[in-house]
Amino acid sequence: MRDYLYDNDMNVIDAMKISEGTGIPFSKLIEIAPTPRDLVRKVFAYEIIEFAAIFDEYHFEEQNAIDVLIIVGQEVYKKFHDVNPAVSYHLKSLYPDLYYEHLDNKIDFMVEHVINNLKKGQNQGIYKERLDVDELRNKLIKNIAKVHDHEILSSGQLTFAIVFNEVIENFIRESTDNDWWSYYKQRKQLFEALDFNR
Repeated sequence: MRDYLYDNDMNVIDAMKISEGTGIPFSKLIEIAPTPRDLVRKVFAYEIIEFAAIFDEYHFEEQNAIDVLIIVGQEVYKKFHDVNPAVSYHLKSLYPDLYYEHLDNKIDFMVEHVINNLKKGQNQGIYKERLDVDELRNKLIKNIAKVHDHEILSSGQLTFAIVFNEVIENFIRESTDNDWWSYYKQRKQLFEALDFNR
């Protein structure tokens, strides 16, 4: 459904056309999303659900904090289309309030998990102890907002590399000393299945 809306870029959400175009029975579609607003809200929420599924699948008790971020990056890369905000960005023009609500929820979700990673890494002696968490949180919010820039999303130019480098790699660079930064670069190279530059 998300792809259908992206491919057809409707000015009005028409449940009948969506049903015909996707093969989802009209009765089922209405049951899932009784109103156009409900449907758009679910399309936006799908991105966070896909992010959350990574943390449901991996519990990360055994990995160190840097490896956790690399593994998460690998999984995001595999399903990047499903979490790419550019795919649903056009719906902002129909329901801007829902879009900004969704963006706030996504930022909260991502920041919460990165800050949890920070605490894990500090307990493991990986991240610097004396870090201003509020300052780091504000930088994360700024960097996440940066990858949701109108020009990037509307032009379809958002890539996994942009997201990873702006949000994750910048966080690791900010939080580690030279030894752990070198460790990160070595570990990143080992994940050959993940093309961080794509």
